[in-house]
Amino acid sequence: MLQFFSASTNIVNSKRAITECLENALEGQPNLDCDLIIIYSAIGHNFQDLLSEARKVSPSARIAGCTGAGIISKNGPDESMKALAIMAIKGPETEFALTSRDISEPVKDPFILCAGMSSELKGLRPGINMILFLPSGYLIPTDLGIEGIKSVFGRNIPVFGAISMDNQKGITSYCFMDNRVIERGFVMVGFADPTLKYVNRVNHGFNIIEGLTLEVTKSVPGHIYELNGKPAWTLITEILGIPITATAVQVTPIAGLARELPPECWEEYGSKYILFVTMIKGEEDNSIYVSVTCKEGTKLWLTKRDEKMIFDGADRLVQRILDDLGSKKPLAVFHTDCVLRGRFSLNQVLKEELINHLQAPLIKGRDIPWLGIYAAGEIGMLCGEARIHQMSSSLFVLYR
Repeated sequence: MLQFFSASTNIVNSKRAITECLENALEGQPNLDCDLIIIYSAIGHNFQDLLSEARKVSPSARIAGCTGAGIISKNGPDESMKALAIMAIKGPETEFALTSRDISEPVKDPFILCAGMSSELKGLRPGINMILFLPSGYLIPTDLGIEGIKSVFGRNIPVFGAISMDNQKGITSYCFMDNRVIERGFVMVGFADPTLKYVNRVNHGFNIIEGLTLEVTKSVPGHIYELNGKPAWTLITEILGIPITATAVQVTPIAGLARELPPECWEEYGSKYILFVTMIKGEEDNSIYVSVTCKEGTKLWLTKRDEKMIFDGADRLVQRILDDLGSKKPLAVFHTDCVLRGRFSLNQVLKEELINHLQAPLIKGRDIPWLGIYAAGEIGMLCGEARIHQMSSSLFVLYR
């Protein structure tokens, strides 16, 4: 059986930071050696130092992880440039497997790439029953990558994780695989512990702008050329009243787009709509690249942030998890929050208070391993299937 331990720090020295995390996470254990270390880091660390020192302190460990705009640990959120958090895992090597891809340009076929990675995992550990997936924003659209995973493991395979990013500069991101730092790469960690069970809930806090419907009039998967017959970027900036020269990083906090969910998902999600954001502007034609497939004819809505809905939704999310757990104690929590719920929320949301709403009812003063990241997209389950979410909080809670 796998055992989970977590810790975080914001020490400036990267070698000392990873050592402190391992010392704190594994306090009381016979030694600092473990079998798997999952690292979430802000963009300011020397990543090669993190990995080399981790292998020095814990020589048996495999390593996986990625960068984000900050971390979330059992001590709360930290968006400093040197924020670092880990999940240290002990257990037999037969109960997990890792694979990665080094990508230097946008992926031509996300389905094939992720199906290939999944086949590798399944070949290594046929008993994999859940997958941590850490792609970069180069996996466009992300939903086709998730479909590739399902094609190998079945539609109901639990998949959770995050789209890696930097500190909201939109320049690059990194992932980690053993001793390698991979720019704009992808990592999968498959868990094959048959005793593990999970509860996963995802929630956003946005309302659609009524009376303003957009129709996709020209698109391919992950790329919307036209909305309502106009270049997509042109129309969105016109509606928002901002210059067409604005960057995607400037527009993202205020330009959430939503699609309607199937009715059977409304109650579980707490909303009729699932959100995504404009990720990359097509410079030549004012189109937009997005994380999901939007076929021609798809109806979209612009959204607006509702702070009360964000907090009410967080409370509802946690209560649903507690109801699902019953008397079971959480074994570990993997948490992904949208970067727009941190300091990039235009100061509309107090992140410490929001994280406390998510953590306090679950932790209840206990030592629950917790690993979280502020990311460019949240991967979690809805209606029994993995999906890409954005502008949301996702808690993937393990228990036995």
